[in-house]
Amino acid sequence: MFCPQCGKDGEKLYQGLCRSCVIKKAHLITCPGEVEVTICAHCNSNLQGNRWKDSDLGDDEIIIENLTENIEAFESAEYVDLSFQIINQRGSRWEVLVEAQGRILGAEVKDECTVDVKINRAVCPECSKYASGYYEAVIQLRADKRALDDLEIEKANSVLKKILGKLVEKNRMAYLADKVVLKEGIDYYVGSYNAARSVVNGLKDVLGGMVGESPRLMGRDKSSGKDLYRIWISIRLPSFRKGDFICQNESMGRVVNMDGRGILLEDIESFKMHSIPWKQYKQMKKVSDSRMVKKTTITNITPHHIQVLHPENYEPLDLDIMPHMTDFQIGEEVDVVELDQKIYILKKDEKL
Repeated sequence: MFCPQCGKDGEKLYQGLCRSCVIKKAHLITCPGEVEVTICAHCNSNLQGNRWKDSDLGDDEIIIENLTENIEAFESAEYVDLSFQIINQRGSRWEVLVEAQGRILGAEVKDECTVDVKINRAVCPECSKYASGYYEAVIQLRADKRALDDLEIEKANSVLKKILGKLVEKNRMAYLADKVVLKEGIDYYVGSYNAARSVVNGLKDVLGGMVGESPRLMGRDKSSGKDLYRIWISIRLPSFRKGDFICQNESMGRVVNMDGRGILLEDIESFKMHSIPWKQYKQMKKVSDSRMVKKTTITNITPHHIQVLHPENYEPLDLDIMPHMTDFQIGEEVDVVELDQKIYILKKDEKL
């Protein structure tokens, strides 16, 4: 067989031509004359097709990434290596030299082309939503039958800041659009529903409480035809705080801790610990708060009784000695609390 290009006879043909003619005729790469690259002016994400792609690359790196996807290699090339050089830049227009080195039918070949790149600056949907104060969820932090205290507010703000700060690295919608302080509590407006759920889980782990959700129809997306909802997520803290005294199933206890799993309660007489799930919250009744703990003095100790002075009227009171009182001394000051007209002596150095 002979090559119709050069007339050589007895040559193996590739695509109808001999090896030498294929190598001479072939272009290792085919470049577009112009490429448009759309980059968000705020977050540097870039539009690829109909989708925005998050990016932390510089403009030159984004241009190279887009050029690589738009350059076609010769179909029979065994390999192609590309290098890029920006040879001119005028405002939003860049001229890029593309150099290629590869192998065709065993022969090393080189090729090059220049591409005009136009950079369009736009605003991606996420940044547009952020700028407009868009939000998908509202976290309503409340307390049952009381106002939030300063420590609870401080902890809540800290948890929200920490969680959103971590989530925003992968989810740019994980931002606080607004915070509204109300008489009954605080409303946090969060850009992403998923981020809001993470914040609520974090708040519950630190503060405890009960969670509920309420979706509200806000309209319809014209492009997709889907209903648009915003979610109100309530987290309600209990009427009591850590250190308060509550009655549960006719037994008195002191709140030692609260988290997402439930309430850790210390029995006021046996000092045994009990973990109570939040679903039993309605069975609990607050009987006193930590401010009602008073100091008094031990005036006498017998094998079976310990005598203290009533913290208000100083009347002597004889109480049964409990296991936690074995190392108490006459004249020593102790903490006591009066619950349902009965005085209880607390354990020493109980920090709550």
